[in-house]
Amino acid sequence: MPNQFVAKATRTPLSFLLVCIGLYFAAHSFFATLFVGYMVLVWIKKSIRDAHRADVEASDAKATPAAATPQAKPDENVTATVTPIKRQYAKSPVVAPLKTGTDDKSAGL
Repeated sequence: MPNQFVAKATRTPLSFLLVCIGLYFAAHSFFATLFVGYMVLVWIKKSIRDAHRADVEASDAKATPAAATPQAKPDENVTATVTPIKRQYAKSPVVAPLKTGTDDKSAGL
């Protein structure tokens, strides 16, 4: 759950700023702390309820009989021809050495 909160809070810079401002006010005000705590509890309760619903739906999907859903069987005689993807690279420009003003010839003097 903390990963979801961080992902949602950092989706846009504005939402991240609002979360930071809310936490700042909560650190300095008792009533703001109560409000932020209430919002966190509501969010956790909703997350647990959504996870429970997803588990129930997943178990219902497993409980349906397999014979009721017709599935097309792939033909074993058909050979799939797969063409390999040829990577196309952009042409790189010619790289020339930089002129720095120093000469390697004068290093030995």
